[in-house]
Amino acid sequence: MEMLIEAGDHIIEHNLFSKMGIPGWAVPRIKETWESEPPMLYGRFDFAYGPDGAKLLEYNADTPTALLETAIQWHWVQDVFGPSGDQWNTVHEALVHRWRELNEADRLPGQWVHMLHTTAEGSGEDFMTIGYMAATAHEAGIRVELMPIENLGFNEDDGFLDMQGRYVRTAFKLYPWEWIVHEDFSRAALDRIGDGEGQTTWIEPIWKMMWSNKGILPVLWELYPEHESLLPAWFEGEEPDGLESYVRKPLLAREGADSVAVIDGKVAEKGPGQGYGGEGFVVQQYADLGEYEDGVRPVLGLWTVDMEPVGCGIREQRGLITDNTSRFVPHVIAD
Repeated sequence: MEMLIEAGDHIIEHNLFSKMGIPGWAVPRIKETWESEPPMLYGRFDFAYGPDGAKLLEYNADTPTALLETAIQWHWVQDVFGPSGDQWNTVHEALVHRWRELNEADRLPGQWVHMLHTTAEGSGEDFMTIGYMAATAHEAGIRVELMPIENLGFNEDDGFLDMQGRYVRTAFKLYPWEWIVHEDFSRAALDRIGDGEGQTTWIEPIWKMMWSNKGILPVLWELYPEHESLLPAWFEGEEPDGLESYVRKPLLAREGADSVAVIDGKVAEKGPGQGYGGEGFVVQQYADLGEYEDGVRPVLGLWTVDMEPVGCGIREQRGLITDNTSRFVPHVIAD
């Protein structure tokens, strides 16, 4: 996490926001919240673990999913292996503890935490994730209200309101900031960031636009070249001549969408086309995920809560690009 903090400072110091596709009018709020440190909750690192060891593929810092699957896989271990089964997984306990910690420190303004999701996501994954997150907050003694972000209201006097006319003072959102900054309510969302009257505390905070952007990958590589856990990465157009095997990724995309894997100079696979890439791309050296039984290739999702590592969830796919059709696989720690 210290490397990510250094990368955030570097982005600000060298004004890399336009290079990362972040609109200039959002930058003052990003800088302000980077310094004031409003509440943050969680994130997920994705690692390849192949012949060359563990290599960071990307960091999902704003709206990571596969959270529910990771948290409840403990029940599989108990069902299959009994009380002796073990697993790296304290995700649920860590989330409940973090919510309770924030609540007891009076860092969640208002009487409710509104849990915002979009109805446009048709698979049900986002709704299940927001429901699970609401359950962890409720277990911590917090009153929660699930609400589609499409139902979020606003007036100049009171700020954001729910359908019952209640103030939305703290909002956990499963809706990325790169989408919010293009919504009609975007100016109000940024103008009203805070914990005062008529303001809203957003979780995750807007400074995570720096970390959830794949532009963080070339920044990390510039700061820590040859680091054993990093893959060489560049903003598109800055990659070295002669690079033969790489993955071209949109700066802003989800679950492998619009990514292209090139091996030995030839396109080997394309991720699902979903229209991402307008802000630009990064180029990351190809990492062998390894190939296991039935030809599957796993990606390790390593979860953090308040910057502390708390568990692992594994997704696998037969292809080279892990996308939203990948299977979740529980794990067990064997003697």
